Amino acid sequence: MALILCIVLCMIGPIQAERVFFSDGTLYNGSLSKDDILKQFEEYTGEGPVIVFHDLICQSCQDAMDYFREFEQIYPEIPIVYYDLHGNTTNKLLFEEYMTIYHQKNLLAPTVFVGPAGIEGNESIRLVFEPFALLYVDNQ
Repeated sequence: MALILCIVLCMIGPIQAERVFFSDGTLYNGSLSKDDILKQFEEYTGEGPVIVFHDLICQSCQDAMDYFREFEQIYPEIPIVYYDLHGNTTNKLLFEEYMTIYHQKNLLAPTVFVGPAGIEGNESIRLVFEPFALLYVDNQ
């Protein structure tokens, strides 16, 4: 299964204007090999649910939330916790903590943290979230 996921990931080129990154600060780009991606997930020792930061009034966030609802129907065993940033200082501070932990600045919603990976933006989420979530669950 990991091999199939990696093949899919390697077919995806760099995503413009959105970020895919890892907890060590590495940015995903076309030169990152499938072995590099697998290593990130294999070496990650953290546990917990997938974390999604979104904003109630953001259209891109609403599109991403539609995607997550579909994903949850297919994979109900993968826990996802949602944090709305709209007018919520506590959630904004938590988002800033995640940015610090993942060595990122100025991330925008929607952003999802799945194990060792962070994914910013609706297009990026739709492209790499499912394979990353499955890799994360397989390596826990």
